[in-house]
Amino acid sequence: MLKHALLAAAVSGALAAPSYAVSSQELTQLGQGLDLTYSVIDNQQDEWRTFKGVISLTNDSTTALPSSGWAIYFSHIRMIKPLATDTLKVSHVNGDIFKIEPTASFSPLAPGQSLDIEFLSEFWQVAKTDVMPNWYLVSDSGDTALIVSTSNTINGEVPTKPGEELPFVSDFDTELQWKRYGGSITDFYDPFTAADRYAKNSDLSKIADAKGVIPTPASISFGEGELTIDPSWVVVYDNGYQTQAEFIAKQFGLTAAPWSPNQSKVIHVGWGQVTIDGKAKWEEAYELSVSAAEEKIEINAVDAAGALYAAQSLIQLTDNGTVPEASIADAPRFAYRGLSIDAARNFRSKESVLELLDQMAAVKLNKLHLRLSDDEAWRIEIPELPELADVGSKRCHDLTETTCVLPFLGAGPDGTAESNGFYTQADYKEILAAAKALSIEVIPEVDMPGHAHAAIKAMDARYEKFAAQGDLVKANEFRLSDPDDTTEYLSVQMFTDNAMNVCMESTYNFVDTVVGSLVALHQDIQPLKTFHFGGDEIAGAWKDSPVCQAFLADNSHGISTIDELSQYFVERISAITANHNLDLGGWEDGLMHNNKVYPRGEMVNALVTGNAWQNIWEWGVADRAYNLANNGYGVIYNQATHFYFDHPHEPDPEERGYYWAPRFTDTRKSFGFMPDDLYANADFTRAGAPITKEEVLNAAGVKTLERPENVLGLQGSIWSETIRTEAQFEGMTFPRAIALAERAWYSASWEAHDADGKLVDEAARNAGYNQFANLVAKNIMPSLEEGGIAFNLPVPGGIIEAGVLKANSAFPGLAIEYSVDNGQSWQAYDTNQAPAVTSALIRTVSGDRSSRVAEVK
Repeated sequence: MLKHALLAAAVSGALAAPSYAVSSQELTQLGQGLDLTYSVIDNQQDEWRTFKGVISLTNDSTTALPSSGWAIYFSHIRMIKPLATDTLKVSHVNGDIFKIEPTASFSPLAPGQSLDIEFLSEFWQVAKTDVMPNWYLVSDSGDTALIVSTSNTINGEVPTKPGEELPFVSDFDTELQWKRYGGSITDFYDPFTAADRYAKNSDLSKIADAKGVIPTPASISFGEGELTIDPSWVVVYDNGYQTQAEFIAKQFGLTAAPWSPNQSKVIHVGWGQVTIDGKAKWEEAYELSVSAAEEKIEINAVDAAGALYAAQSLIQLTDNGTVPEASIADAPRFAYRGLSIDAARNFRSKESVLELLDQMAAVKLNKLHLRLSDDEAWRIEIPELPELADVGSKRCHDLTETTCVLPFLGAGPDGTAESNGFYTQADYKEILAAAKALSIEVIPEVDMPGHAHAAIKAMDARYEKFAAQGDLVKANEFRLSDPDDTTEYLSVQMFTDNAMNVCMESTYNFVDTVVGSLVALHQDIQPLKTFHFGGDEIAGAWKDSPVCQAFLADNSHGISTIDELSQYFVERISAITANHNLDLGGWEDGLMHNNKVYPRGEMVNALVTGNAWQNIWEWGVADRAYNLANNGYGVIYNQATHFYFDHPHEPDPEERGYYWAPRFTDTRKSFGFMPDDLYANADFTRAGAPITKEEVLNAAGVKTLERPENVLGLQGSIWSETIRTEAQFEGMTFPRAIALAERAWYSASWEAHDADGKLVDEAARNAGYNQFANLVAKNIMPSLEEGGIAFNLPVPGGIIEAGVLKANSAFPGLAIEYSVDNGQSWQAYDTNQAPAVTSALIRTVSGDRSSRVAEVK
């Protein structure tokens, strides 16, 4: 009977290829023709708890969007509530991936018809870049099609300026759209007007013939004369300083040769003791002397780094080959002066990192903290575990995540050049070699046990591969998850499965293998000193894992509760890294639980450092840095309020970046950080309300820094959720990273303040910033522009007074242009010949680039 039934079915066509509600061709047509618009309607409709938005679809294709057989997948950084309609439903897939699909009540959307999908979502969205690009259609056959109207390209080109990206996101025109809070909480932030900026910049002025070096030397003085370096000059060097001499020779187009006596027209690079304020300096210190009479430049440095930094100061002093007479004695304030680069959320290419290293060295930053993994991707080749790169470095629409991870952060169905990629062993070695030559230490971070979705899925794929071959021993060797774990949790970034299982021995096999591979990779170029394990934002996994229940029941481990597992994990990581003769680094929350610091004595590394980051003043957690330092940990101030460069430059919906800590961070704020008294930096809550040092102290459990010697330095971080292109990355990093370098290198006299945190001399800080801003505009920005670095161009300020346009910039000397014909033509603005206007548009410019435009009226 079965044979005859099958034959009959075949004859009737029942075994032919299945038919789907949406064909591949129709799906492509819909992807090209659906006009999708995303609009925020009201961020205050439920105080701050939820916001209202609408997704509008207009079918401009020739194909109807049918009643079934399709779904729209998209990235959304806030949890969406169930829809108040019976025709569509929204589902959370994982992380920031959601899908919208029709119910049985959905009617086809015919060509020419439109549909509004109203929704509620958690918290708020007050900036365009909160919305992720590259939404896509998926048919019931599994075909995909990008919804082109949501692409982050314009005419096929990736834009580089704010406001040109995300054309499908509606403007934020009202307070309900650009303010986060309503009701019982006041959001004090509005987008800056031209007049606001003009007032902010009003104490700045251009300094004629500004002289100096950034970061500011410990001691610098200038003479009356100057000399000119021409091709007849030679760079000579003592033993051990050839590399630095050759660096200088390359910059000036000269030759380098071993030192010989009685020479003029020489730049001499050699060893010399450096004394500042009567104290000998033994690391990274230098003296630089420029003598016009002797036609000689003398560099004495205590080590290779000091010689390199002397060279960087000399380059800044030089203007078209002319160098003023000067005498500098210099050494850093902190030994640790770093940048943390998130290469995981969106990839930073090898070429981008090499360019960054050059710019870091130019301002004497010496630590590159390179984050190589996160939930969304794995970025370093580990030969022993090829799946990490093969699977974990790519994003695409594979719901099983066996060939790639899901297309988080708007990567689209096939991923993008920014979402996909990893450093090969050869790439990483090239980065290490470049860093070594520039006296920059590379500190790799592999985040664990949280933020590990990509690694977990890669090791699951490895499991499946070997399990299919019948080799369960090999399949389980590096597995990071308990397949029977039913724990329900949600990470900050809405992942349900991003925590390595700390009760499985295979997790520690994985860690040891990765650490060992990194040690070997560094060994012959720049021996690895510190492994950074991350440790941040663990989402509370393991509670319902049978493996963990068995682990806790085994008294041999010395722990019996879920709460103790995080500390156990860190102690195991400490032992693994110590066995490789490494120091250990982690984020502050990786070294404590419930604000209780793990005992330093249980960490066997010679040095364990914590990056102190979460200092939202009103939350009462600003004491974590002091807590760690007082308990014996090395501390790096990585404060989100001042040094998170993924935050916007201004509180404007058109500005790029998240804003969960401060609403914005400009260069002047980073410049004004005072490391010697952390609480004295308290200024505003994240809603913009003033807050005092006294209020922060009252909320702090640890009120004083008892072991200041454990504060090792400063670091800025550039997280990349909203940063896709290289131009965007450079614009978020610079010039703010220059202000970080200034504070990490130089201790300014204006930092003196009273017990309440109030500056003794506010005018001195303003004058200090004016000098800094002038030198950045004069010395640093032209060099950045020449090097192809798309640093941020601040929007200028402007007013019309007595019919005359007055305009200024946060960086005096940066060129300003104005237009009186609505941007059809632009003219250079000259303060001394200010034009008479009734209204105008203004912008700052550098090379072919320009800032956002401001209207003055």
